[in-house]
Amino acid sequence: MLKMNQGVVQELLETNKEFKELFDEHVKLEQDLEALYSLKYIPPEVEQKIKEIKKIKLRGKDRMEQIISEHKKSS
Repeated sequence: MLKMNQGVVQELLETNKEFKELFDEHVKLEQDLEALYSLKYIPPEVEQKIKEIKKIKLRGKDRMEQIISEHKKSS
């Protein structure tokens, strides 16, 4: 969804502090996941951390999509 709205995303990154923070966190969490997935062996505690990161990312993405929707309605 975010990729289909690149113009809106760019505008919100420049004008909406909450959206920018959520976007930056999303990018950081994605990098964290990539680092964890690169491990040769993933112990159970790391698997749990991966699940937590995915949940946080999903909540953030849902909120970003909500902000995009609100922005489109007000435009």
